[in-house]
Amino acid sequence: MEKLLLLFLFATTHPFEIDQQIIKTPELLERIKRLEENPVNINIATKEELMLIPYIDNILAESIINYRKGKQFTDVSELLLIDRITPFILDKIRPYITSRLEIPKILPLKGLKFLSRFERKITDSENKIYNRIKFPYKNLYFAGLFEKDYEDENYFDYYTASIHSPRNFVIGDYDLDIGMGLIFGKPDFFYAGSGIIPGEKGFSPHLSTYEENYQRGAVFEWKNIMLFGSYIKTNNQAEKLIGASYKSKPLRFTGAFSSLNSENWNTLLSLYLDKELAGNLLRFEIASGGNKLSLIKKNAAYSVGIDNSRGLKAIYANVPSEIPTDWISPFSKNEELLYLHFEKKIIPSLSGVVYTELSRENSALSNFEKLLGIQLQWNPLRGLTVFGRLKTDGDKDGIRLDLTYKKAHFNIRNRFEAVNTLNGSGYLAYTGVRYSANYIIEARFILYETDNWDSRIYEYENDLPGTFTIKQLSGGGKRIYLLIAEKIFPFKAYLKWGVDFKDDIEHKVGLAILYEIL
Repeated sequence: MEKLLLLFLFATTHPFEIDQQIIKTPELLERIKRLEENPVNINIATKEELMLIPYIDNILAESIINYRKGKQFTDVSELLLIDRITPFILDKIRPYITSRLEIPKILPLKGLKFLSRFERKITDSENKIYNRIKFPYKNLYFAGLFEKDYEDENYFDYYTASIHSPRNFVIGDYDLDIGMGLIFGKPDFFYAGSGIIPGEKGFSPHLSTYEENYQRGAVFEWKNIMLFGSYIKTNNQAEKLIGASYKSKPLRFTGAFSSLNSENWNTLLSLYLDKELAGNLLRFEIASGGNKLSLIKKNAAYSVGIDNSRGLKAIYANVPSEIPTDWISPFSKNEELLYLHFEKKIIPSLSGVVYTELSRENSALSNFEKLLGIQLQWNPLRGLTVFGRLKTDGDKDGIRLDLTYKKAHFNIRNRFEAVNTLNGSGYLAYTGVRYSANYIIEARFILYETDNWDSRIYEYENDLPGTFTIKQLSGGGKRIYLLIAEKIFPFKAYLKWGVDFKDDIEHKVGLAILYEIL
């Protein structure tokens, strides 16, 4: 069974931390990093912009917009006056929002976003290239990117482009986010340890390094009706999809015909409910698919998520093995899963989370795999954050302690992490120092020692814009990297150097140029 992505969210230097296979969803980390650098103004943000923020779903976004119609926010703390925004949630979203109204800047090419990045492994001379551009014209947005990974020879190995009119259409490459992700879309609504259950986002242009499960074609929306179609030719076959969706609050019904991973055409059906009842948020989806009526009955999958707005969240899903879908979902095929999550601010400076996950093959004879996690975050002094986590799933136990201190433009972060598995154990320790003002200087030193690959530890870097690195550290060694960023009007330039000391010494350099006028 493919494990769920395990992340936790906390308001320090890096809000998301890696535990497992995050490689399949780089757009989430990229989005979080961009939000950190460019917080959303809750006084002027659109519903779509608000829904980019973790924990802000479609219902909360509408509540924020309705509240500010009568009175603008003078401080982000006023969000607590809105139902379902608790002090715990406010702490989570605070790094990504602002209420300050600024005088618009008069700058050249306003609205243009351009990023060019180059990385090179000096030892084996492999290059990684990433270029992205997005610019507006009247009510349209034109965007495109191309990327080359280290192991690819073709500089146009992966590319994407689109023309986008918000809430109207996307022509080119796009993503679908419908329901809870059983068939249509790849929503980031659930991460063990954070308990996020935001609502669907509909459709959006595809502009990330995520190279799978996006659509190439067109999607249109008119009033409550959405029409979509795509055609992507792969090495093995042509993947085709055509469908429609109708939304009438609180329900959305979606139907489509698909040849994803099959020579036959399958019928795909989804009924999704998104409803707030007496302060409790309920989300439910039932979906199925097949090329025969009997298979559609047999392949029915369903999931339900409940958030009582007071810290308790629960998700249950039952997914058969033969449901025809090619989407990366929070749920695996042939899986039954129950997730319980409770978060509470114990005292003003201390908050905690307890979560458990039970999952098994979709059979009454199968045994449940169990995951238990406990997290504590303590802010004893202004600028000082202490974070601790204990997690166990029976085969692997892990403990993590973070100590972060922020004052003015300085940020110092220390981490210690230890894991213990049935086949070995290991630890990781690092110290990072960052100065961030008109320019940025950051240095980090990492030391690790593990018995084998089973006891590996994940270390996450995300300093060059538009990229992230997942280091799966095993054996013993140390790592050093240095980042320098400077504002060169109207650009920002980043230079990064890293070196690994293990079996051999491996150097890697990176350069990025960013132009972004919001």
